[in-house]
Amino acid sequence: MRKGFVAYLVLPTVIAIAAMLGLHTSAQTPELPKPDAPLVMAAGESVSIVWGLPPKPKPEIVVIYRGTSDGQQFAEVGRVDASLLRFTDETVTLGQTYQYRVQTLKGTLHSALSEPAEVLVGGSAKITFLGGSLDRALFEVVLFRRGTRVSAQFVQKTGDAIGDLAYVNELDSVEDFRLGPTLTKLAIGVAESSENASLTIDSGAGQPLKDVAGRDVRIEFRFPGATHEIMIATLTGKDGKTLQLKEGESYSR
Repeated sequence: MRKGFVAYLVLPTVIAIAAMLGLHTSAQTPELPKPDAPLVMAAGESVSIVWGLPPKPKPEIVVIYRGTSDGQQFAEVGRVDASLLRFTDETVTLGQTYQYRVQTLKGTLHSALSEPAEVLVGGSAKITFLGGSLDRALFEVVLFRRGTRVSAQFVQKTGDAIGDLAYVNELDSVEDFRLGPTLTKLAIGVAESSENASLTIDSGAGQPLKDVAGRDVRIEFRFPGATHEIMIATLTGKDGKTLQLKEGESYSR
């Protein structure tokens, strides 16, 4: 009789504790929603990261993570009050491409990281075709190394990878200017110069005709000019894609 009485007391207690635990688990506030990818803008030697906030629940903190396009793992670079809606990263390097993700916090709760947003700081590496003949071409290669913009010129023949190792005075070091493309063809093309002109249309009263915004209505003309020969270089990337550069044109990476 005593054993049955003990069991009768213990069983409801166990059920009550389990119910309390289950109620506590189900009453926990869910994790914060995943934020949208931020808007990132390069400005000189810094990057501005801007984000929006969901209406509910309002997060308290935004954590900013940064990685690079070459697969570097994302690491925290700052955290600010979420209501600021902006963060400036001043620890970037010219010529480097970065990816940014944001995460929101509220108390002990946190969201998943947003999708990444990518930005290039200070400009891109580029190849400019300066001209040449049917068997040689002159290229200028510009790139960024350790926060410095450097350039070098190279004479290439068909089949050469554009660029090479070159000594850079500014860095007192030898740098690799090979960006990947190969010179696969040189040809002579024809270019046509042109001249543009603009004419204002007058109303019947001899006054300039205006549009609904109050601006003068104008007609633009383009007059063809003389033709002249121009060198064209065909480049092939590692992916097999080709592109053509006329004298003076550039390819940015």
